Amino acid sequence: MRDLKRWAVALEVAALFALWELAISGLKLANPSFVPPPSAIWTAFTGMLADGSLPEHAWFSTQNAVAGFLLAVVVGVPCGLALGSSRLVSDVAGPPFWTAYAMPRIAFQPLLVLWLGFGAAPKILIIFLMAVFPIAINTMDGIRGVDPSLVRAARVYGAGRIQVFLKVQLWAALPLILTGIRMGVARAMVGIVVGEFIGGSQGLGYLIFRRSADFDLASALALTLLLVVIANVLMALVSLARRIAAPWYAEGVS
Repeated sequence: MRDLKRWAVALEVAALFALWELAISGLKLANPSFVPPPSAIWTAFTGMLADGSLPEHAWFSTQNAVAGFLLAVVVGVPCGLALGSSRLVSDVAGPPFWTAYAMPRIAFQPLLVLWLGFGAAPKILIIFLMAVFPIAINTMDGIRGVDPSLVRAARVYGAGRIQVFLKVQLWAALPLILTGIRMGVARAMVGIVVGEFIGGSQGLGYLIFRRSADFDLASALALTLLLVVIANVLMALVSLARRIAAPWYAEGVS
């Protein structure tokens, strides 16, 4: 059933691109300079590979994305565990946490550039800010959603508070923790673009901005689609990790 679903999705994507190509190249329903067909997008993509601009900027973005996302995981998971398992921590740290979550983080990017300069630091920080909250919130919900009967059963068998947390609550919350990490991957892709749009001189986001400003929309769309593909591949890997680590939860879950 899973393989059938994958084939169906692949056919849907192929049909979409075929209709897109037909509408622009065949039926001339739009100006290809403003709505490039897939063939032009592919040509632009291979051209950027050939001239070396894509690998150079992709490597810069990858370094920032890895640093920002790993920092989000390292901070977000413990933060969510603390907020979800301790009423005291939730009462004290909850209000500032939710206030920070409600803030428009994208709007902080110009300030981050002014505070931290034009290097990698503001880009890593905006990626971190975009990814950390879904990770923390899902982790918190995972801990709070643990079946109380499991905790009571562990205590009946003599498990202490730390044992209950490590052997029951943490494992029961693992599926939602990984779900939060998967959501964080998608948000990190947004952070890459935002971070490099403003105050950037390198990276895929900067390259999208420059190619759009030069009306090279085929290249801009090629880079955008590349980010979409990367995000989906990474999310699929996290989903695979969830199916392996928490098979009891993965059944029937995308």
